[in-house]
Amino acid sequence: MSSYNYGEEHPEAPSDSFYEIGQYKRTVTRVDNGNKQCDELAAFLKERAMIEENYCKNIKAWGTKYTKILEKGSCYHTLQEAWGSMIKASEKIAEMHLTIAKEVTSTDVEEVKTWKKSNYRTLTLGGLKETKNFADEFSKAQKPWAKLYKKVVDAKKSYYNACKEEKSAQTQENTAKSDSTLPPEKVKKLQELVEKKGLERQKQKDKYESALSDLDAGNSRYMEEMDLVFTKCQDFEHDRLTFFKKILLSAEGHLDISSRGDLKQLYGNVHNSLTRADVDSDLEWWRINHGPGMAMNWPVFEEYDSERIHMQRNISKKQSAKASKHVAGVDAIGTAQFTQNDEFATSYPANNAPDEHTAAWSDDDQSNPFADHDAEGGVPVQALYDYEGAEEDELSFSAGDRLYRLEDEDEQGWCKGKTDNGKVGLYPANYMKDL
Repeated sequence: MSSYNYGEEHPEAPSDSFYEIGQYKRTVTRVDNGNKQCDELAAFLKERAMIEENYCKNIKAWGTKYTKILEKGSCYHTLQEAWGSMIKASEKIAEMHLTIAKEVTSTDVEEVKTWKKSNYRTLTLGGLKETKNFADEFSKAQKPWAKLYKKVVDAKKSYYNACKEEKSAQTQENTAKSDSTLPPEKVKKLQELVEKKGLERQKQKDKYESALSDLDAGNSRYMEEMDLVFTKCQDFEHDRLTFFKKILLSAEGHLDISSRGDLKQLYGNVHNSLTRADVDSDLEWWRINHGPGMAMNWPVFEEYDSERIHMQRNISKKQSAKASKHVAGVDAIGTAQFTQNDEFATSYPANNAPDEHTAAWSDDDQSNPFADHDAEGGVPVQALYDYEGAEEDELSFSAGDRLYRLEDEDEQGWCKGKTDNGKVGLYPANYMKDL
């Protein structure tokens, strides 16, 4: 810094230069900010790990849901296997993302916590030891120069005041010279005052220039000592930035599923499973299991056996319920009539097979018990909804109609009952309420 002369022009410099008094605090504050960024980085990684964990949970729930749908649905044979392979692959992918979440949490997040604890030490009364140390070193380096700088500021102020006083005395002197009414002694005193103020101005100017000279002499040492402390701060920040880069690269490596060799093989296996799906094979499988290719117990003569027929009625109902749930689009009653194990059904021609409910009540040689007759007794019930009987042995009624329950609900949800006009038949139990 060159010597300062009154009235000399200087190029403008920023008012917040690093070497200005106290401006080093921005660099010190950066240490505090670095400590906060450690917490922000840990939170950033923890939230990403949580996303991976939630993705794992969601994809597992998705897989479980569609596994049940696939097991109970209408898909079959090779296409069912292909569809299932995608679900199995998703389970492995879910585990992969759960592994990623654990790696990020247990490795990257924990490493950030450990590094922060080692590099940022908290003082008993609050604040960071590193921040205090750097602030103290900067203050120590700046203190001698700050004293010289204060002398310059004070000297400049005194010099400017002396200039103002000299100018004021000159103005009074000039005014007195132009006033002929003033005695010569008064004018002489004013001239002496101007000379005195001039000497004082020169004295203050010399002090001002001397203070600037002393300041200039200390600039080099000041800059050197400040640069040394600043370099320490830069080195400290260099370590933090390098560590952050390392952690981000580590997290990226954990999150990059494309780098996992088993992923390509996993999707390759799924692709192979899908391409193995054979439409013709699936159609042939259906033909054999649910079409003309099925084995058939053609009707043959059978001796009458009431006990066997009674047992077969219950078996037929159970098989009907299972068939309706297992094979979509296949009529439950028809399936029960023509299943291989339905011995009772085989005693009727295929084009004249008895209805499930009719077969159930054909236990003797009497006429159809569901025909109109004057059956008596029964528990009075009232219809909650309208119902139109789909078969001959089913009753039809409207909401509010009164019927009589003759037998309790069976395992299929049907009750035997009769109407007011004496017609006997079956009705869905959940359509009625007791009176």
